[in-house]
Amino acid sequence: MLADLAVYAASYRATPRAFRRYLPGAMGLWSRGRRQARAWAPHLAKSRGLIDTTIDDIGSRRTVAVLGSGPLFDIPVESLCRTFASVVLVDLAHLSPSRRRIARYSNVRQEWRNLMPPPDGGGLDFLAEIPDLDWVISANLVSQLARAAPLEHARAVVDSHLDALAALPCPATLITDLEYRVFNRHGVLLDSADLMHGRQLPRSEMRWKWEVAPFGEEARNTRRVHSVAAWPDWREAAPG
Repeated sequence: MLADLAVYAASYRATPRAFRRYLPGAMGLWSRGRRQARAWAPHLAKSRGLIDTTIDDIGSRRTVAVLGSGPLFDIPVESLCRTFASVVLVDLAHLSPSRRRIARYSNVRQEWRNLMPPPDGGGLDFLAEIPDLDWVISANLVSQLARAAPLEHARAVVDSHLDALAALPCPATLITDLEYRVFNRHGVLLDSADLMHGRQLPRSEMRWKWEVAPFGEEARNTRRVHSVAAWPDWREAAPG
């Protein structure tokens, strides 16, 4: 608890006033990630591994932008900073542990942005203003954007983000959870939801499970597991 309070206080001071209201949500994610480090480890390793291997396919390495960088659990930021001339981390909140992690690198900066499409946010239009942008990474972000929208607008939010990535002039790596399922201790399916809200995504050879909430995290006798898929360059996979 004291560690959480210290992180919140340090993060609050460094956060622009307009974005301070997002800190409780960011703290909740950070705290859960620490509690469930063991359960989350396979998912985080696969996310980091995909980004690490995709670096080799990026011909020009001037600037990379990471959308939904969050607490950097799933981002090999050290590899990015060593490889690219400039690294831009974009999210609603940047907590103090992530600032400490990047403090030794002079070529990385954090930007506070609402990535929801207009009118609720600015969408991805700002990417056109980043000079020498050679790679964009959308990391476990799409479903979170949809979750923040009213249910009747969730599909439009998914479409807007995926279509904007597909239209970029540079490679765009996409990592996203597709659905979740809730099981009891007998393995019986109790609940499920399509996190893409009906958007059909092309098949990916890179798919895995993410145990977001093991038994005891959300309820004593249930566990929630997400299905995740990734595309090294979404522009090549996205339909016409």
